[in-house]
Parts: sequence; C-alpha cells; structure tokens
Amino acid sequence: AIEVFAQRGYQATTMDEIAEQANVSKGMLYIYFKNKEALFGAVFRWYGQVVSETMRSAIDGVDNEIEQLERIAAVWGKIAVEHRDYVPLFLDFWAAASVRGMRSDYADDLATMYDEHRNLIAGIIEQGQRKGIFKKETDPQDTAYFLVGGMDGIFIQSWLSQPKGLEKMVRQAMQMLLDGIRTTPPARHS
Repeated sequence: AIEVFAQRGYQATTMDEIAEQANVSKGMLYIYFKNKEALFGAVFRWYGQVVSETMRSAIDGVDNEIEQLERIAAVWGKIAVEHRDYVPLFLDFWAAASVRGMRSDYADDLATMYDEHRNLIAGIIEQGQRKGIFKKETDPQDTAYFLVGGMDGIFIQSWLSQPKGLEKMVRQAMQMLLDGIRTTPPARHS
C-alpha cells in the first residue's frame, strides 16, 4: 500500500490497485481495513513507527548524548535518501490532516509521531544538561522542535531537488546545532 500511495497519491489510488500490488484480493483488504482512508492512516502510523524504532535502535546502548544526536541525524539522512519517493505520501497525509472529517484521526496521528520524536530528542538534551554537556539555558523542547522541523524540511527538499551528499548535509546541520548548545566547543583538527 505504501508503494502505491507514494506512486499514485491518495486520491488516485484505488483499493483494487493496492490489492493487486499486495497480491491479495480486494475483499482481503476490507477484512482488515474498512476503507481506503483507514488503510492510508494505518500506512502512515506504520511508517512513523518504523522511523521511531529506527531512531531508538540507532542510539540504543550509546551513553554519549552528542553521539546520540549525531546518530539520530544520520538516521534521518539515511531515511531521506532511501525513502525519498515517500515524500508525496507524507504531503498527502499532511493535507488529509487538514480536511474536515479526516482531520481528527490524521492530525492526532501526526501529533503523536512528532511528540515521540521531539520527546526523544528533548530527553537526550535534558540528560546532556544534567551531565554538563549542553548549556543550561538551552530549552530542550524548543531545540527538539527546531531539529525535527529541520529534518522534515530536509526530507521534503531532498525530494524536490535530489541533492548529492544529503547524508553529509544532515550531519553538518547537526554539528552546527551541537556547536550552539555545547558547553565547550569541540576540539578542532588542523
């Protein structure tokens, strides 16, 4: 379903096409999803969960908060490169979140996904502040909003412009952010 929605867009996609792509009957889809709208929501929730799990697994067992944020940026860069074709799907989902009748389900799903991402990042920053790695005056939630918004923006722009070296660009953006919130500047190599 994610492939069909990404290729054709929500409005143009039919349950027949999804069933054909999945190699199942249309009736089988309706056993699990009452309509295309429900399937579309499930696809988005599934992909948001995949992204969240990928971010969490990237930092699992890493005690250094700077490295955790660097790894999260690396994951975002990798996702932006590997799943660039999914951007139209997300644009459709964001648009659906603004449509009366669909708004509550989709807007809540978006809010939940973004809350998870921001809370993960804010928690890392708070832990780094307790250790004295990050400046006390850095607002963890504000910084998380900035970071998640920036990563979303990079994801969308990468679809439009297809830049080379996107993963390097994301790492550099994270380094700029880290340089601004660290208590001591990183050692520079000559």
